[in-house]
Amino acid sequence: MRQPYKTARCILYRRQEDQREEYLLAVHNSFWGRQRRRWGLPGGQIERGESAESAVLRELEEELSVYVPKLIKVGPFPYKKSLHMVYAAEFNDPIKDYDDSELLAIKWFREDDVEALHHGNALHASYELHAIRALKQILED
Repeated sequence: MRQPYKTARCILYRRQEDQREEYLLAVHNSFWGRQRRRWGLPGGQIERGESAESAVLRELEEELSVYVPKLIKVGPFPYKKSLHMVYAAEFNDPIKDYDDSELLAIKWFREDDVEALHHGNALHASYELHAIRALKQILED
């Protein structure tokens, strides 16, 4: 059976002292190089025979050297004629290192910063803001 999703992504989020959430975005390395940096969610391709959940856990470990014990399924999001499964996980530990062969940069953003990136066409897939808002709705319910 063919995997219905092209990639699996994860919204890593943390709550600050003022109770506002921050979300980790990354600039992925690509064949376009450093011309135009676009921020996106950590994650990547789902390998043959791999579940979306296993893929996102593997990608988090490979890219960021982090393990999350529990994932929240946010849902599928369309981009370039494919579906991409998005999960979320609360993560309050410091990220000490990342794989610079896969990622050019990582940074924590508040929702209004992600919205500014969205309006500035600086998000990789354009669904990142929608996924964050879907997560917020899930957490409120």
